[in-house]
Amino acid sequence: MSTRRPHRILIVEDDETQAQMLRHFIAMWGYEIQVAMTGEDAISALDTYQPDLVLLDLYLPGIPGLDVLKQIREKSKLQDIPVFVVSADDSEEIKIVSMSSGASEFLSKPVVMADLVMKIQTALELLESRRTIEELNRKLEKEKKRLLRYFSEDLVEKILTEEIPAELGGDIVPASVMFFDIRGSTPMAEKMGPKNYATFISDLFADIMDIIFANRGSVNELLGDGILATFGCPVPTDDDAFNAIRTAVDIRTYVQNFNSMVVDKIGYGIGIATGRIFAGNIGSIRRMKYAVMGDPVNAAARIQDMTKELNAPILFDHHSFQPIRNRVRAHSHGHFKLRGKEEVIEILSLDERHPFIDKKLDTEDEPAPQSGLFQMFHERDRFIDG
Repeated sequence: MSTRRPHRILIVEDDETQAQMLRHFIAMWGYEIQVAMTGEDAISALDTYQPDLVLLDLYLPGIPGLDVLKQIREKSKLQDIPVFVVSADDSEEIKIVSMSSGASEFLSKPVVMADLVMKIQTALELLESRRTIEELNRKLEKEKKRLLRYFSEDLVEKILTEEIPAELGGDIVPASVMFFDIRGSTPMAEKMGPKNYATFISDLFADIMDIIFANRGSVNELLGDGILATFGCPVPTDDDAFNAIRTAVDIRTYVQNFNSMVVDKIGYGIGIATGRIFAGNIGSIRRMKYAVMGDPVNAAARIQDMTKELNAPILFDHHSFQPIRNRVRAHSHGHFKLRGKEEVIEILSLDERHPFIDKKLDTEDEPAPQSGLFQMFHERDRFIDG
């Protein structure tokens, strides 16, 4: 059963007989009615009564009807409500002035009641449609903002337009997977305290995620001090491995810039693996989660762990290197058997000074932070002691 209140109609009419006749007839159709006999009363009722539709006589004692109409259109909450001007003066000049001042309809006296009710019903139906659309747009914008925390804008558009299905299940797709992990965070957390450290991590992740999105990646999961990102799903690209490598280089530059401004340096490890993975919605109809699974996901996590023992912050497998071997400079660390895997794979790292063969990529501007984290740590002592 609907709990929506009846629509409210404000009748502004100085002729009491005419006003009561309109009130009686319109109320028969289930509308709430309030009558104002003067322009001043009408303006007061706009705020206290908040009508959904106004029947407005032009010739009123005190403030004229046209001035009332203009004030209605100046109020943000009432700008879109229907206003029917009702007047015995039906000259073309009056009609033009009324409509140009914001009237929705012009009705000549004496009013034909059947026509009036039909016009009221139509106008209020249109008003409700507009309000429903506005509410849906607000919800859509809220949902979009939530999704933008995890996905790039072009991906969010595909999700909202249902180009990416929202049902359980998924597909086996080619993709590059990246694990990013912060190192040396424990001393920093102890020094800052839980609240300040949580703020630091949130701002740091905001910047790292912006870098991922800028390279057409998606954030699949936040893992305490780390991030799981994918390139090639949910939206496929034709350059997944290069986008992942480019992201890693941009993150390296970001961390170097950050560390140049602070006393307590942060370390990091990045592992990248490429192959075919399952990507889709898992769970139940009550609660779903978009997830990625498969050997490349596990391999990326293991490779990220190896950055410590090999003393190289960015490592990737040969499956990531092969499609872009003519575009990046890499050094092999040898062949390794990853924990939990039978296959022996080659592990590589990027050239420290010139990771890209294309010189333009090596000389591009460094990625700028987005969250204000640099500025906050510029006043590091005050932040930590606060």
